[in-house]
Amino acid sequence: MEKESVAEILKANPWFAALSPPHFEKMTGLATEMSWPAGQTIFREGQQGDYMYLIIEGQVALDIYAPNKGRLTILTLGANEVFGWSAVVPYTQMRTAAARTIKPTCAIALDSAALRAACEADHELGYLVYRRLTNIIAGRLTATRLQLLDVYGDGTGD
Repeated sequence: MEKESVAEILKANPWFAALSPPHFEKMTGLATEMSWPAGQTIFREGQQGDYMYLIIEGQVALDIYAPNKGRLTILTLGANEVFGWSAVVPYTQMRTAAARTIKPTCAIALDSAALRAACEADHELGYLVYRRLTNIIAGRLTATRLQLLDVYGDGTGD
């Protein structure tokens, strides 16, 4: 990855591009660049979450553990996609899936506790952040449902 500032990276991402300058500045203040080699576990299902991530480059698999099936990859994510959203959700902050890199991956990590505090302090920012998060959550629920239908069938016996 070229040496770009965190602000330049976030500006190019649709998730952050529409933010007002003060909100954008708040978000960049919460952001840190992180990278992992291929095959690295970033976090495990059920762990406490400290960060939400925006993939800059690379590929991340989201896995769940299913009894009698083992590890199931429910989604594979790439550049400009967000993962680790459960760390931002108040009162839970527990990882709903494991995340592991498939390829060497670089991401922007947003401090989840600081992001929750910023959303509490600025309700307009909170609305924008949680509106975006609900879109991600809805997409993940759909992807998980489709994956479970592949594994367990649709109940019709076909």
